[in-house]
Amino acid sequence: MARSENTKRAYRAGWRQYEDWCRGIGVKPLSGDPGIVALYLAMLSKKVLPSTLKARLAVISVAHRLAGIKLDTRHEAIRLVWQGAAREKGLAPRRQARALHYRSLPALVDVFGDRPLDIRNKAIVLLGFAGALRRTEIAQMALEHVTLAKDGLTLFLPRSKADRYGFGEKIFISPHPDARLCPIKALKAWLKIRPESGSRLFLCANRNGSFRNQGISEQTVARIVKDAVEVLGFERDDYSGHSLRAGLATSAADAGCDLKAIMTQTRLRTAKQAMTYIRDAERRRQSVTRAVFTQRPDT
Repeated sequence: MARSENTKRAYRAGWRQYEDWCRGIGVKPLSGDPGIVALYLAMLSKKVLPSTLKARLAVISVAHRLAGIKLDTRHEAIRLVWQGAAREKGLAPRRQARALHYRSLPALVDVFGDRPLDIRNKAIVLLGFAGALRRTEIAQMALEHVTLAKDGLTLFLPRSKADRYGFGEKIFISPHPDARLCPIKALKAWLKIRPESGSRLFLCANRNGSFRNQGISEQTVARIVKDAVEVLGFERDDYSGHSLRAGLATSAADAGCDLKAIMTQTRLRTAKQAMTYIRDAERRRQSVTRAVFTQRPDT
């Protein structure tokens, strides 16, 4: 199965840690012994969340499978460790980055000035939001993946997290009636000043404000978002590159867009994933406190 580079790096790091632990107690990493795996997970459970335990077990399982060695990941010893960790720490997912809601966009774009770097960053934010793009997709976007037309903009994603086999996906972005918030106008402004060298759409900047031939990194996308929200007085640690993608999904749900439309634009493969945003919007719309607080209390 094809895996993203980030996943491969995480698997390699996880396996190295397991190997080091096994050497430390004098056992073979590829022993196929669920008791050894359970012992490792029990040690690890004191430091990490159950979600991390699950990920580490997957790493160990894949390594055994590739080596042709059977490992029963449903063995009672492993199951008991997992249940114990779940009871102690709970199965709630780790805190996700806050969504950058559409209503915050006007104030956010005003953070960016007229410098070339600001023009690039504004295009990154508006395009990332409108396309519900992952930070990896923004960083890896190439010039040839962009098609401008009278009625809007089409982005081609040759590979993404959900498109493991690289069939490619297309996203259509409509123009915004307000030029200040229009991702297409922001992109055109960047392309007008973008150096002709380099294949990546968004180029890395030097300290003097000039641009290199290489593309930006995923971390650059996150830093742009964090720096911008901090200027607005938001807590920078609450936001990340994912805030753009989550922002469109949440804003679309608040606007009453249906589940299928949200899944199409965000390229979410399951309704369960998309329903996270739908439920948040519904929770706000159907809040009983809103109904109660709009009434005048008896005096």
